[in-house]
Amino acid sequence: MGNTKYNVLFMRDDDTVKRYRLSPFWLGVFFWFIVILVTCAGVGAWSGYKFWNQNAELRQDKHELQKNLNEASVQLERLENVNKILDSYDPTEVQSLLTSVPVEEKKVESSPHIDLRKLLFYKDLMRSGIENVKLSLSGGSLALSFDLNNLQTASSLSGDARVELIGNNGSEVFIKANPDDMSFHIQRFKVVRTRFAVPAKMALKDIYGLRLMITTTNNELIFSEVYPLSRIFN
Repeated sequence: MGNTKYNVLFMRDDDTVKRYRLSPFWLGVFFWFIVILVTCAGVGAWSGYKFWNQNAELRQDKHELQKNLNEASVQLERLENVNKILDSYDPTEVQSLLTSVPVEEKKVESSPHIDLRKLLFYKDLMRSGIENVKLSLSGGSLALSFDLNNLQTASSLSGDARVELIGNNGSEVFIKANPDDMSFHIQRFKVVRTRFAVPAKMALKDIYGLRLMITTTNNELIFSEVYPLSRIFN
């Protein structure tokens, strides 16, 4: 039994028969090699699938955290805007004005009610992104520039940007900027630059901030935010 050999024959039609003698030991080694190779391949495939799922979950968690961070940042900025508007009113002057007006005239001459929710209206459908908003005074007119990003890169984004100036008293003045400057059709991003005159009925010192609005070709408002002048004016 110790000298038992297995004969392996290789036969071809156009050649002689070749015979190889193998001991049971080498056949066993070959068999277990195949078993180990198949097992390693299976373990590798299972590990790869498991790690791929873990990576997908981590990417999803990162996306959710980034979304929550963006929402928190937006809420913080809105609260800062409200605080700046409230700080622009002098409580002492308002109180002295009220005390100097007769009781009968207070109802008639009272200042108009300012709806801060409407004034600081914010909307973001996460389809466009606005960055690097800058406003400067040049030659008696205001120069505006900002980066417009398409957040849905799977498709192009078309529409136009609109501008309003917000006064310290809560007034809103729509700016008729050059349509060629404000219209866009982008796959990724565009640097928007335009220039417009300061409205005759509004001095620069009376401007609280600038509202940027992004609308699509279907006239759908997808972005609106008020930027205080103190933050974007150069």
